[in-house]
Amino acid sequence: MIKISKYAKLGFVVIASLTILVWGINFLKGIDILKRNTNYYVVYDKIDGLLRSSQVTINGYQVGQVTKIGFMSDYSGRLLVTLSLHDKFKIGKGSSARIVSSDIMGTKSIKLEIAHSGEYYKPNDTIPGSIESDLKEQVSL
Repeated sequence: MIKISKYAKLGFVVIASLTILVWGINFLKGIDILKRNTNYYVVYDKIDGLLRSSQVTINGYQVGQVTKIGFMSDYSGRLLVTLSLHDKFKIGKGSSARIVSSDIMGTKSIKLEIAHSGEYYKPNDTIPGSIESDLKEQVSL
């Protein structure tokens, strides 16, 4: 029988614990590190409270989430939002990613408005974006 030292057992327990910790934190964020996701990009002038890990929905069904928000590298002040979609959705050209209020508290999410056409965006393409006017803007009109 092979004898394993206390330090080898301790090292195995530490590595296993760190692996479970990293997986658990990503799981709580809604990121499944075992699944392949497809990334798309959207450029907005303003995002009105959109956050990382906000939902991306099609017809009310969650198909992904926002994984990254950052400024464009051209110093224009516009924002580049990275969408990570589960599975391999085909998004038709002419579709748009609209920032909407997902609840009465004003939480923002992205609603993909799908256009049915014969051509599709490829992964890592940029999808046109728009912003739905909120209740405050509608009342002031």
